[in-house]
Amino acid sequence: MSWSYSDSLSTDRDKLRFKIGDVDTNDQLCSNELLDALLTERGDPVLAAIAAVEGILAKFAREIDRAALGLGGSRSQKTQFYRDLLKELRAEAARSSTGIFFGGGSRSEKETILGDSDNTETPFRVDQFKNNG
Repeated sequence: MSWSYSDSLSTDRDKLRFKIGDVDTNDQLCSNELLDALLTERGDPVLAAIAAVEGILAKFAREIDRAALGLGGSRSQKTQFYRDLLKELRAEAARSSTGIFFGGGSRSEKETILGDSDNTETPFRVDQFKNNG
């Protein structure tokens, strides 16, 4: 397992690390290999960040709270931070999702979609259930 981060954010992995807050070399959360795999699998940095945060939360859930040893509530604070971050990332993913057709769009948008030879046609038609009898 390797770990690296650059403040220049020159790679998608560095941008992903920055987004999920895994930028401290002394407190590494995800390996380079894991982040690269998530970026490849999810195809979108926000979706990769969501998967990474879900993994981080699962990791924290396995750890015991060491308050009795005098270490305080750092685990629960980290867990809450990542829960909040997960909500924000999911909202960002919902706002930026593409490829979904919605009614009420412009006529030119509809014509563009209908003119696309790769577009699959809907099986529904106007009056398809009309009873002519």
